[in-house]
Amino acid sequence: METFTFMIAILIMMMAVQFNQNWLIFAVVALMVLTARDFTTTVILIIATGVLLYGKDLLMQYWPFVLFGLVILAVALGGKQKQPETGGYGDMFGGDMGGLGFGGGY
Repeated sequence: METFTFMIAILIMMMAVQFNQNWLIFAVVALMVLTARDFTTTVILIIATGVLLYGKDLLMQYWPFVLFGLVILAVALGGKQKQPETGGYGDMFGGDMGGLGFGGGY
């Protein structure tokens, strides 16, 4: 999950709550759900939307803490991303070219 994108989405949703624009909240949620790469992002975004909509009067004073709490929750539930493996055609340390004829011997 891209934490920066999630944080920006939460900030936009908080601004929409302050201006009482519920359609913008649901538009941001729809875009984030459609472009999310994993299920955890969708779940956390729905939880964040519920927190923002149902607790908007109580949370206006504490929005920095809510934002950091949601980001920490997203990072904790997101897990570690797998690193892509090299396909045998070499790596950044000068690995073998896979027998394509680019070596030293003919």
